[in-house]
Order: sequence, then C-alpha cells, then structure tokens
Amino acid sequence: MPLLNYKNIEKQLGIRFKKKRLLRLALTHSSFQRADTKKPTKSNETLEFLGDAVLELLIREHLFSIFPKLSEGELNEIKIKYTTQETLYRVGRDLKIGSLLLMDKGEALTGGRERPSNIAGCLEALIGAIYLDGGLPNARKFIRNHILKRDISGLRDYKSLLNRWAMKQQHKISYRVAKSMGPPHRKIFHVDLYVNKEKVSRGSGDSKKKAQQAAAKKFFEGQSDTNHESLCSNSTQVY
Repeated sequence: MPLLNYKNIEKQLGIRFKKKRLLRLALTHSSFQRADTKKPTKSNETLEFLGDAVLELLIREHLFSIFPKLSEGELNEIKIKYTTQETLYRVGRDLKIGSLLLMDKGEALTGGRERPSNIAGCLEALIGAIYLDGGLPNARKFIRNHILKRDISGLRDYKSLLNRWAMKQQHKISYRVAKSMGPPHRKIFHVDLYVNKEKVSRGSGDSKKKAQQAAAKKFFEGQSDTNHESLCSNSTQVY
C-alpha cells in the first residue's frame, strides 16, 4: 500500500483532517487496486457523490445570502458556473490534485493525472471527506477559499443559453445519447443535439449532463459539421 505524506498533502490543500482515512479515500481513484489484497479497493466515488451535494448546498446558501433580490433562474445560472466541471477542474489543477491521486499505472500513463473528470471528481470527493471529518463549517471554509473566490465571469452555461434562445425562436430542442464507450470508471457519453428534429451537433463527456453541455457549446461556437446558420442566426442575442 502506498504511503501518503499526510502532513504535506494537508499543507498543499490547505486543510487538516482528524480522520486521515477519509483523506486517503478521497484521493483514491476507481482504477487503483491495493497489491496486498485481492478484494476491490474502495474508491472515492461515493465521497464524490456526497461532495457534489455538499457543494451544491453551500453554493446555494452563499448565493441566497448575498443576492437576495435575484430570481431563482438568475441564482441558478450563477450556481451552475461555480459547480461546472470546468470550474472544479481549474480549482483542482491549481491545488495540484492530480499529483496526489492514487491510481493504477495504466490510468496514469494515459493522462489520468491531468484528466479533467478525475481532478474535478477528486475535488468533490475531498469536499465530501471534509464534510464528514469536520462538518459544514469546515466544508464551507474550504469552498469559500478555493471555489467562491474564482472568477466565473468568463464561464457560460450553454444549455441555459440554448434553452432561452429556443424559447425566443420557438424552436424545439432535444438531446439523445448516440453511444457510450469505455470501462465503468471511465465511461464517455456521446450525445447528439437536435433542433426542430434536425441534428446540429454532438458533444462528449463523462456524464450525460456534461455531454449535453458540450453539445450545446459546440452548437453555439459553430463547430458542428451540420450547417445550422439558419437556426442560430440570432443566437448572439442571448449573450
């Protein structure tokens, strides 16, 4: 079993754990297998599940308190920018989380330590671990220090932009999973975006939601192989 220098890791992340096993679990990728046991090694996926909910709650709490006059839709758009994989990846990259991950050699050799989904997922797992170790106050402090201080002005929620544009133009949009590939711990979804039953773009991601977001972004950036100039001639009005 690899030995972790918990003191250095805590210093790097700016956190202190009472239960070191939670920190270790948060850093354990699903590909990692301990050499001293034949039993599957528990990964950070369940902590990621919990951390996602904790992050969502605390971001909503923060926005509710500082923007009391904004509507639900406006608050949700800001919330999405703080919780998108792109934001979490940037935070995790700055914290050098990739260098701390426990993973097998195959995953590491194929770019696993730089993969956005691994880094963003590990950050969510860390938030879940911090919550279990020190409760909401500690999780709130970590999120405030590392996520809420981020500049999100340049980030866009392309699905929301697309929905507003479609309503304004009276178009119907839908998403369909074209295919999914890869092992369970590294599955990639390919989702097609349709406007008025016409396929206009395809996006990929490690979840259906992320693939939908990628498809919407690709549509707005005009990178689709399908000619959709007539469909998005007024799309700049939503920005």
